Amino acid sequence: MSEFAGALDSAGGEAGKRDDAGGEAEIVVGAEDAIDNTFRETTKLVIKQKFEPLEALANAAANAVGMDALGALGEVANKYDAFTDDGGLKFRTVETSEYCGLTGRCCCRPNHKLQLHVYQEGNEVMYLDRGCKCGQCFSCHECCRQEMKVHMGPGEGEMIAHIMEPSMGGGLSPTLQVMDRDGNDVATIKANATCCIGGICCDHTFTVEDPQGNSMGKIVKERPDGIGQFAKELVSDADVFSMDVPKDMDPKKKAAMFSALHLIDYWLFESEGEVNVDIVNGQCSFKCCDLYCFGCVCPCSCTLGQTHP
Repeated sequence: MSEFAGALDSAGGEAGKRDDAGGEAEIVVGAEDAIDNTFRETTKLVIKQKFEPLEALANAAANAVGMDALGALGEVANKYDAFTDDGGLKFRTVETSEYCGLTGRCCCRPNHKLQLHVYQEGNEVMYLDRGCKCGQCFSCHECCRQEMKVHMGPGEGEMIAHIMEPSMGGGLSPTLQVMDRDGNDVATIKANATCCIGGICCDHTFTVEDPQGNSMGKIVKERPDGIGQFAKELVSDADVFSMDVPKDMDPKKKAAMFSALHLIDYWLFESEGEVNVDIVNGQCSFKCCDLYCFGCVCPCSCTLGQTHP
Protein backbone atom coordinates (compact mmCIF):
# COMPACT_ATOMS: atom_id res chain seq x y z
CA MET A 1 0.00 0.00 0.00
CA SER A 2 2.98 2.34 0.47
CA GLU A 3 3.12 2.82 -3.34
CA PHE A 4 -0.17 4.70 -3.21
CA ALA A 5 0.34 6.44 0.13
CA GLY A 6 0.79 9.83 -1.51
CA ALA A 7 -2.61 9.59 -3.17
CA LEU A 8 -4.48 8.75 0.01
CA ASP A 9 -6.01 11.26 2.35
CA SER A 10 -5.27 11.05 6.06
CA ALA A 11 -8.37 8.97 6.81
CA GLY A 12 -7.58 6.60 3.98
CA GLY A 13 -3.96 6.40 5.16
CA GLU A 14 -5.06 5.35 8.61
CA ALA A 15 -7.35 2.75 7.10
CA GLY A 16 -4.44 1.49 5.01
CA LYS A 17 -2.30 1.13 8.13
CA ARG A 18 -5.07 -0.86 9.78
CA ASP A 19 -5.29 -3.07 6.69
CA ASP A 20 -1.53 -3.66 6.77
CA ALA A 21 -1.69 -4.55 10.45
CA GLY A 22 -4.55 -6.91 9.71
CA GLY A 23 -2.58 -8.48 6.87
CA GLU A 24 0.44 -9.01 9.10
CA ALA A 25 -1.80 -10.54 11.75
CA GLU A 26 -3.26 -12.91 9.16
CA ILE A 27 0.26 -13.97 8.12
CA VAL A 28 1.23 -14.69 11.73
CA VAL A 29 -2.01 -16.58 12.37
CA GLY A 30 -1.44 -18.54 9.15
CA ALA A 31 2.09 -19.44 10.22
CA GLU A 32 0.87 -20.48 13.67
CA ASP A 33 -1.80 -22.66 12.10
CA ALA A 34 0.77 -24.22 9.76
CA ILE A 35 3.12 -25.02 12.66
CA ASP A 36 0.25 -26.39 14.74
CA ASN A 37 -1.27 -28.48 11.96
CA THR A 38 2.03 -29.80 10.65
CA PHE A 39 3.71 -30.67 13.91
CA ARG A 40 0.66 -31.83 15.86
CA GLU A 41 0.58 -35.31 14.31
CA THR A 42 4.33 -35.52 13.70
CA THR A 43 6.30 -38.21 15.51
CA LYS A 44 9.30 -38.45 13.19
CA LEU A 45 11.01 -36.25 10.59
CA VAL A 46 14.00 -37.04 8.39
CA ILE A 47 16.03 -33.97 7.43
CA LYS A 48 18.37 -34.17 4.45
CA GLN A 49 20.86 -31.47 3.54
CA LYS A 50 21.15 -30.81 -0.18
CA PHE A 51 24.39 -31.91 -1.80
CA GLU A 52 26.18 -29.01 -3.51
CA PRO A 53 28.51 -30.33 -6.28
CA LEU A 54 30.30 -27.01 -6.88
CA GLU A 55 31.04 -26.63 -3.17
CA ALA A 56 32.44 -30.17 -3.01
CA LEU A 57 34.52 -29.53 -6.13
CA ALA A 58 35.97 -26.28 -4.76
CA ASN A 59 36.87 -27.98 -1.50
CA ALA A 60 38.49 -30.93 -3.30
CA ALA A 61 40.49 -28.61 -5.56
CA ALA A 62 41.76 -26.60 -2.57
CA ASN A 63 42.79 -29.79 -0.78
CA ALA A 64 44.54 -31.11 -3.87
CA VAL A 65 46.95 -28.16 -3.95
CA GLY A 66 47.51 -28.13 -0.20
CA MET A 67 45.56 -24.90 0.41
CA ASP A 68 42.52 -25.97 2.41
CA ALA A 69 41.52 -22.38 3.24
CA LEU A 70 40.71 -21.72 -0.43
CA GLY A 71 37.83 -24.17 -0.13
CA ALA A 72 35.89 -21.41 1.63
CA LEU A 73 35.64 -19.59 -1.71
CA GLY A 74 33.19 -22.25 -2.88
CA GLU A 75 31.02 -22.17 0.23
CA VAL A 76 27.32 -21.85 -0.60
CA ALA A 77 24.26 -21.37 1.58
CA ASN A 78 22.78 -24.58 2.94
CA LYS A 79 19.43 -26.03 1.94
CA TYR A 80 17.50 -28.77 3.73
CA ASP A 81 14.41 -30.85 3.02
CA ALA A 82 12.38 -32.37 5.86
CA PHE A 83 10.37 -35.51 5.15
CA THR A 84 8.00 -37.69 7.12
CA ASP A 85 9.19 -41.26 7.63
CA ASP A 86 7.05 -42.35 4.66
CA GLY A 87 8.86 -39.91 2.34
CA GLY A 88 6.33 -37.05 2.25
CA LEU A 89 7.91 -33.58 2.03
CA LYS A 90 6.99 -31.42 5.04
CA PHE A 91 9.36 -28.45 5.00
CA ARG A 92 12.08 -26.87 2.90
CA THR A 93 14.68 -24.83 4.79
CA VAL A 94 16.87 -22.28 3.00
CA GLU A 95 19.82 -20.38 4.45
CA THR A 96 20.43 -16.73 3.70
CA SER A 97 23.81 -15.24 4.67
CA GLU A 98 26.51 -12.93 3.38
CA TYR A 99 29.22 -14.46 1.23
CA CYS A 100 31.94 -11.97 2.15
CA GLY A 101 32.28 -9.64 5.09
CA LEU A 102 33.61 -10.14 8.61
CA THR A 103 30.72 -12.44 9.54
CA GLY A 104 30.16 -14.01 6.10
CA ARG A 105 30.45 -17.62 4.93
CA CYS A 106 33.77 -17.12 3.16
CA CYS A 107 35.52 -15.84 6.28
CA CYS A 108 33.73 -17.46 9.20
CA ARG A 109 32.23 -20.81 8.10
CA PRO A 110 30.68 -22.68 9.83
CA ASN A 111 30.21 -20.05 12.57
CA HIS A 112 29.00 -17.26 10.27
CA LYS A 113 25.91 -15.13 10.83
CA LEU A 114 22.90 -16.65 9.07
CA GLN A 115 19.14 -16.85 8.84
CA LEU A 116 17.16 -19.97 8.00
CA HIS A 117 13.77 -19.63 6.32
CA VAL A 118 11.45 -22.61 6.75
CA TYR A 119 8.85 -22.99 4.00
CA GLN A 120 5.78 -25.17 3.69
CA GLU A 121 4.11 -25.25 0.28
CA GLY A 122 5.87 -22.00 -0.63
CA ASN A 123 4.84 -20.11 2.51
CA GLU A 124 7.39 -19.12 5.15
CA VAL A 125 6.24 -20.55 8.47
CA MET A 126 9.40 -20.13 10.59
CA TYR A 127 12.43 -17.86 10.67
CA LEU A 128 15.58 -18.98 12.50
CA ASP A 129 18.26 -16.42 13.34
CA ARG A 130 21.83 -17.26 14.38
CA GLY A 131 24.49 -14.66 15.05
CA CYS A 132 28.19 -15.06 14.27
CA LYS A 133 30.10 -16.82 17.06
CA CYS A 134 33.77 -17.53 17.69
CA GLY A 135 33.03 -21.25 17.67
CA GLN A 136 35.23 -24.29 18.23
CA CYS A 137 36.71 -22.73 21.36
CA PHE A 138 35.97 -22.98 25.09
CA SER A 139 32.47 -21.65 25.76
CA CYS A 140 33.43 -19.35 28.60
CA HIS A 141 31.87 -16.20 27.15
CA GLU A 142 28.63 -15.44 25.35
CA CYS A 143 30.49 -14.64 22.11
CA CYS A 144 31.69 -18.26 22.01
CA ARG A 145 28.35 -19.92 22.85
CA GLN A 146 26.12 -21.19 20.06
CA GLU A 147 22.73 -19.46 19.93
CA MET A 148 19.61 -19.42 17.78
CA LYS A 149 16.30 -17.55 18.02
CA VAL A 150 13.19 -19.16 16.56
CA HIS A 151 10.45 -16.94 15.19
CA MET A 152 7.02 -17.77 13.83
CA GLY A 153 6.12 -16.60 10.36
CA PRO A 154 8.30 -14.62 7.94
CA GLY A 155 10.94 -12.32 9.38
CA GLU A 156 11.24 -11.53 13.05
CA GLY A 157 7.67 -12.30 14.02
CA GLU A 158 6.63 -13.74 17.36
CA MET A 159 9.56 -15.54 19.01
CA ILE A 160 8.61 -19.04 20.08
CA ALA A 161 11.96 -20.34 21.35
CA HIS A 162 15.50 -19.33 22.25
CA ILE A 163 18.23 -21.98 21.96
CA MET A 164 21.54 -21.42 23.76
CA GLU A 165 24.69 -23.36 24.49
CA PRO A 166 25.23 -23.29 28.27
CA SER A 167 28.34 -21.81 29.84
CA MET A 168 31.28 -24.16 29.22
CA GLY A 169 29.23 -26.07 26.68
CA GLY A 170 27.90 -28.79 28.94
CA GLY A 171 31.30 -30.09 30.01
CA LEU A 172 32.39 -33.17 28.09
CA SER A 173 29.11 -33.66 26.18
CA PRO A 174 27.75 -31.09 23.68
CA THR A 175 24.64 -29.53 25.22
CA LEU A 176 21.98 -26.99 24.25
CA GLN A 177 19.35 -25.33 26.42
CA VAL A 178 15.92 -24.61 24.88
CA MET A 179 13.87 -21.80 26.41
CA ASP A 180 10.52 -20.26 25.60
CA ARG A 181 10.13 -16.60 24.66
CA ASP A 182 9.95 -15.63 28.35
CA GLY A 183 13.25 -17.34 29.16
CA ASN A 184 11.76 -20.34 30.94
CA ASP A 185 13.56 -23.65 30.46
CA VAL A 186 11.73 -25.99 28.09
CA ALA A 187 14.24 -28.71 27.30
CA THR A 188 17.87 -29.79 27.46
CA ILE A 189 19.45 -31.39 24.40
CA LYS A 190 22.57 -33.40 25.17
CA ALA A 191 24.80 -35.64 23.08
CA ASN A 192 24.83 -39.27 24.08
CA ALA A 193 28.63 -39.16 23.95
CA THR A 194 31.57 -38.13 26.11
CA CYS A 195 34.57 -36.23 24.72
CA CYS A 196 34.17 -37.76 21.25
CA ILE A 197 31.62 -36.61 18.65
CA GLY A 198 31.31 -36.83 14.90
CA GLY A 199 32.76 -39.37 12.54
CA ILE A 200 31.06 -40.95 9.57
CA CYS A 201 30.67 -44.60 10.55
CA CYS A 202 28.02 -44.48 13.27
CA ASP A 203 24.87 -42.71 14.41
CA HIS A 204 25.21 -39.78 16.82
CA THR A 205 22.29 -39.40 19.20
CA PHE A 206 21.22 -36.31 21.14
CA THR A 207 18.68 -36.96 23.89
CA VAL A 208 16.02 -34.36 24.70
CA GLU A 209 14.70 -34.01 28.26
CA ASP A 210 12.35 -31.60 29.99
CA PRO A 211 13.44 -29.72 33.16
CA GLN A 212 12.21 -32.64 35.29
CA GLY A 213 14.40 -35.11 33.40
CA ASN A 214 11.59 -36.77 31.42
CA SER A 215 12.29 -37.84 27.86
CA MET A 216 10.99 -35.58 25.09
CA GLY A 217 12.48 -37.50 22.18
CA LYS A 218 15.80 -37.53 20.38
CA ILE A 219 17.76 -36.05 17.49
CA VAL A 220 20.05 -38.35 15.52
CA LYS A 221 22.76 -37.54 13.01
CA GLU A 222 22.49 -40.72 10.96
CA ARG A 223 25.35 -42.70 9.48
CA PRO A 224 25.29 -43.13 5.68
CA ASP A 225 22.77 -45.75 4.58
CA GLY A 226 24.51 -46.67 1.33
CA ILE A 227 27.54 -46.16 -0.90
CA GLY A 228 26.06 -43.05 -2.51
CA GLN A 229 25.41 -41.26 0.78
CA PHE A 230 28.78 -42.42 2.12
CA ALA A 231 30.54 -40.85 -0.88
CA LYS A 232 28.61 -37.58 -0.45
CA GLU A 233 29.62 -37.27 3.19
CA LEU A 234 33.24 -38.01 2.35
CA VAL A 235 33.48 -35.03 0.01
CA SER A 236 30.85 -32.62 1.37
CA ASP A 237 28.85 -31.55 4.41
CA ALA A 238 25.56 -33.03 3.14
CA ASP A 239 24.32 -34.86 6.25
CA VAL A 240 21.12 -36.70 7.15
CA PHE A 241 19.34 -36.22 10.49
CA SER A 242 16.21 -37.64 12.07
CA MET A 243 14.01 -36.29 14.86
CA ASP A 244 11.72 -38.44 17.01
CA VAL A 245 9.16 -36.82 19.31
CA PRO A 246 6.06 -37.94 21.24
CA LYS A 247 2.83 -37.38 19.34
CA ASP A 248 1.23 -35.41 22.18
CA MET A 249 4.07 -32.88 22.56
CA ASP A 250 3.21 -29.20 22.10
CA PRO A 251 3.73 -28.34 18.39
CA LYS A 252 5.82 -25.28 19.32
CA LYS A 253 8.19 -27.48 21.33
CA LYS A 254 8.50 -29.76 18.31
CA ALA A 255 9.27 -26.69 16.20
CA ALA A 256 11.99 -25.71 18.71
CA MET A 257 13.54 -29.19 18.47
CA PHE A 258 13.42 -28.99 14.68
CA SER A 259 15.29 -25.68 14.87
CA ALA A 260 17.86 -27.03 17.35
CA LEU A 261 18.62 -29.84 14.91
CA HIS A 262 19.81 -27.30 12.34
CA LEU A 263 21.93 -25.50 14.94
CA ILE A 264 23.57 -28.83 15.86
CA ASP A 265 24.44 -29.40 12.20
CA TYR A 266 26.21 -26.05 11.85
CA TRP A 267 27.89 -26.42 15.23
CA LEU A 268 29.25 -29.97 15.02
CA PHE A 269 28.79 -31.49 11.57
CA GLU A 270 29.55 -28.78 9.04
CA SER A 271 33.17 -29.73 8.33
CA GLU A 272 33.81 -29.76 4.59
CA GLY A 273 34.05 -33.50 3.97
CA GLU A 274 35.65 -36.25 6.02
CA VAL A 275 38.51 -36.99 3.60
CA ASN A 276 41.21 -34.71 2.12
CA VAL A 277 43.55 -35.68 -0.70
CA ASP A 278 46.60 -33.40 -1.00
CA ILE A 279 48.21 -34.24 -4.35
CA VAL A 280 50.95 -31.60 -4.09
CA ASN A 281 52.30 -32.89 -0.79
CA GLY A 282 51.42 -36.53 -1.41
CA GLN A 283 49.16 -36.85 1.61
CA CYS A 284 45.71 -38.20 2.37
CA SER A 285 43.87 -37.52 5.61
CA PHE A 286 40.63 -38.87 7.04
CA LYS A 287 38.78 -37.25 9.94
CA CYS A 288 37.98 -39.93 12.50
CA CYS A 289 35.98 -37.76 14.89
CA ASP A 290 35.98 -34.49 16.83
CA LEU A 291 37.25 -34.27 20.39
CA TYR A 292 34.93 -32.16 22.55
CA CYS A 293 35.70 -30.47 25.85
CA PHE A 294 33.78 -27.55 27.42
CA GLY A 295 32.69 -26.24 24.03
CA CYS A 296 36.06 -26.65 22.33
CA VAL A 297 35.92 -28.83 19.20
CA CYS A 298 39.18 -30.28 17.93
CA PRO A 299 39.26 -32.57 14.86
CA CYS A 300 41.07 -35.88 15.22
CA SER A 301 42.44 -37.07 11.87
CA CYS A 302 44.54 -39.90 10.51
CA THR A 303 47.11 -38.82 7.87
CA LEU A 304 48.94 -41.03 5.40
CA GLY A 305 51.80 -40.00 3.12
CA GLN A 306 54.79 -37.73 3.31
CA THR A 307 55.60 -35.85 6.47
CA HIS A 308 57.62 -32.65 6.72
CA PRO A 309 60.39 -32.23 9.26
